[in-house]
Amino acid sequence: MKTQRSIAASFAVTMLVVAVVSACNKGDEKAVKGPNGPNAAGHDSVSDIALSEDGLGQIQIGMTLDDAVNMGLLNENPNMNPRCDFVYPAVGSGIPDVGVMVVRGKIARIDVDTGSVTTEDGVKIGDSEDKVKSVYGDDLTIEPHKYITGGHYMTVMGDSASAGKALVFETDGAHVSNFRAGRMPEVKWVEGCS
Repeated sequence: MKTQRSIAASFAVTMLVVAVVSACNKGDEKAVKGPNGPNAAGHDSVSDIALSEDGLGQIQIGMTLDDAVNMGLLNENPNMNPRCDFVYPAVGSGIPDVGVMVVRGKIARIDVDTGSVTTEDGVKIGDSEDKVKSVYGDDLTIEPHKYITGGHYMTVMGDSASAGKALVFETDGAHVSNFRAGRMPEVKWVEGCS
């Protein structure tokens, strides 16, 4: 009888330890996205879909709004200005909360203002200017921000220069406050469609 209680107590303690260890290890997995793959330099955090000069997931720069709506990626905007306006991901599309600029029926750029979306190289909102510089190096040009004293526009042309596409990071002088990707000249427009 004593042996049975001892076995039961040992079992209960073992199950408790397993439960505690499992709870403590939740969230330790690190995802690495982008062209560098899982064995490259680690990133602080990575979104499920990474932004590049070419687009975000299935939303590609240059595709028509009609195609994106028909694929269930974006919502239609019935009051849309046909010259230039923003649309947003459709519910259930799997696309993070971003703004998609449409100019004359085609996707021109994708804006990231909130959330955990990263670039393919792992840069995200809140990262330091130094991180942006270290990731993009000589492909980066820096200009003063139009509205934020000490802030910057950090533009990456890289391999997309010949295709007329770029990434633009806006900073407060220290950290990335938002970023966008798309075609020139729209990706460099400071005030959205205006």
